[in-house]
Order: sequence, then structure tokens, then C-alpha cells
Amino acid sequence: MPATARRRLPQLDPRMLVGIVLVLASIAGTAAVVLSANRTVVVLAAAAPIAPGEALDRDRLALVEVRESAGLDLYLTPESLPEGGAIVTRPVGAGEFVPLSAIGDADRSQSSVVVPISGSTPGGVAAGAQVSLWSAAPSERPGAYETPTELVAQAHVVRLVEHDRMIGGGQVELELRVPAEQVPTVLAAVTNGSRLHVVPLHSAPEERP
Repeated sequence: MPATARRRLPQLDPRMLVGIVLVLASIAGTAAVVLSANRTVVVLAAAAPIAPGEALDRDRLALVEVRESAGLDLYLTPESLPEGGAIVTRPVGAGEFVPLSAIGDADRSQSSVVVPISGSTPGGVAAGAQVSLWSAAPSERPGAYETPTELVAQAHVVRLVEHDRMIGGGQVELELRVPAEQVPTVLAAVTNGSRLHVVPLHSAPEERP
């Protein structure tokens, strides 16, 4: 066939090629954004308030699925949950994501004890609160008590055992985390009929005047 009879191949406009590339890049970018927005991770939140010193186990935690975002690596996930011996080192509220910074090794220097508190508890005394524990020993005169003395300078409230009703003698019961060496003193006060009271701590002991 003569060269003059050959059909010429169509010439593509460079501007069209650039336009096609831009459209494809836009589609790919949009798809990446959509996929990223739909990507989720599972973090662990407190199913109920957790007081400092309490063991961190699966029964106290709830799985929460959230969209992946910056900062989530600072919180506890099922994969990073310690197998055993871990506690929380600060109060974690119900529904709060558990920060990795609030997890520590098991602390055997603290023990739990349930004490009857005379009268109603002061405002602000709830799970996770810090309180001091005071005791007024029975006096030699019937129905009278000695001047109160401080038994424990700093204790953590684990829970109100009797939350909805008062128990005998106009008392409510609190479960407290106290230094292990002070447990015998606290139990002795409970046994000898002392009147126990808690005072909320609104600042750390070292900051108190």
C-alpha cells in the first residue's frame, strides 16, 4: 500500500492526558479519604468507676469501637491489656477510656477494707474520691466519745456498699483502699465501736497547710 494511503494514527491532545491523570488522582484521593473515615479501632473503657489500686481485669472494662484518629494510641486496647497484676493508679470514671498512663503494676502496699461510717457521707464522697479516715473512740461515759483522731491520712473510696439505704445505727458502709500496714488499726477501731467519719480531700496531702 502506498505510504500516502496509510491512515494516520489520531494524535492525543497533551492537555487531555493531563486532565485524565488529574481526574484519576482525584478519584483515588477521595477513595482513600472515605476508607480512612470508615476505619475503626477498639479501645477499652471503664464499665463502672475504678478507684486507684483496684485490679484491672476484663470484667471492669467495656469494648468501645471508635473511628481511628490521632491520640488513640494513648489508651488501653484489648491487645495492650496486661495479662495480670495490673492496677489503675488514678480514678477512672465510668465510660472513660482507660489511659495507658493510668496503669501500673500490682500494689501490695494497699489493701481494701469495709468500714461503717457514722451518719451520712459528706458531699463528694463517691467511688474514686480521696478521703481521710477519722475515729472517735467510745468514752468511759455511756453514749459519749473521745475527741476524734485521724486514722488514715489518705484513703481511696472504692465504692459505697450501702448506697440506697442506711444500715443499723444510722451508718453507711464504705469500701476503702488504705495502706496495708494501717489495716489492723482500722479494724481495731471498727471492732471497739468507734465512730468513724471520712473527710474529702480536695488536694493532695503534701499541699495541705
